[in-house]
Amino acid sequence: MTALAVSLGGTGAIAANYGAKQAPTVSSIQAWAGGISEGQWSIQFLGDTMLGDGETHMPDPLLGYDTALAGVAPLIDGDFVVANAEAPMTTHSEPLFRGKSFSYRSQPHAAWALSKAGIDAISVGNNHSMDMGITGLLDTMKYARNAGMASFGAGNNLAEAERPLILRTDMGTIGVVALGENFGKAMRADEIHPGTVAFSPETVQRGYDLARAAGADWVIGYVHWGDNYTDTLPQQRHWAQVLVDAGYDVIIGAGSHIAEKIEFIGDVPVAYGLGNFVFGTPGRYESFGKQGIGLMVSLELSHEAPTQLAVKCIVTDNQLNGFHTQPCTAPQMLGVMSAINPALQIQGDVARMPCRCLEPTE
Repeated sequence: MTALAVSLGGTGAIAANYGAKQAPTVSSIQAWAGGISEGQWSIQFLGDTMLGDGETHMPDPLLGYDTALAGVAPLIDGDFVVANAEAPMTTHSEPLFRGKSFSYRSQPHAAWALSKAGIDAISVGNNHSMDMGITGLLDTMKYARNAGMASFGAGNNLAEAERPLILRTDMGTIGVVALGENFGKAMRADEIHPGTVAFSPETVQRGYDLARAAGADWVIGYVHWGDNYTDTLPQQRHWAQVLVDAGYDVIIGAGSHIAEKIEFIGDVPVAYGLGNFVFGTPGRYESFGKQGIGLMVSLELSHEAPTQLAVKCIVTDNQLNGFHTQPCTAPQMLGVMSAINPALQIQGDVARMPCRCLEPTE
């Protein structure tokens, strides 16, 4: 992870700049994602992420957060890394919905721990980003910025929430658009209310169009969908097709807390569910008859070879790992990858397959 400086600029945009290059001021979230190393560049996506929770005893949050990440931090190796931050990072402790079964919150230290581990940007386009109301959301965005991370996927209104993350690289420009299911009126952004961006044919197309207008050569949908501990649902497949029809080049999904299949719609790879990354609750895998497995998915671009889809496997069941997420063992890796997509070829701690997507522009 390269040091990230974040500042406000343009028409309400957040300008995030790497090194000496200045991103243009457009209505998007801009990041200069650095040069290439040995002719290659990669973007890595992590699943549902929450450091700490009321159910996790953590006397020293900062030390506890570092400890929770220690087992998997060495696996974070993308040139740009994006995680789904599924808990507000705030000291504000009044839930938006007092009767909600699960209202999450992390301490502000969590932003620094995620940044230190190598995460460059967080999506707040999920069903928990408003758990502590607009105060919690704005705190999350502030603490992420202070820690050197961009944030996208929610905002004070729909125009802010829809801003794509734009990554300018020597390989080309990538737009990442955060979308999700309709989590209810109080969670859904509109012209005057804060929240996230709910799926509709219009928001799907507008996200793509905004990214392309901001200069994106390719557009990735980073989506929050599915039911907890449940395999891929028909509505996920429906929205995947809508995204493909709108022009998206890659679809990365999270939300169910379990690893789901990676499939293709035409040439478009669809990772239906990354599962958890580091998530500070005990989990309910056993009661649902599911494995506590997460995926770390990268897109590896090269001037010399086809783009590769690279997948790593992690054990996320805190009932088994004591809240210390760990890499999968070799036998676990073999079983998981054959179920995720049999075409994945295991090479050590990563499995790869070619992807006819994100082909470098130069």
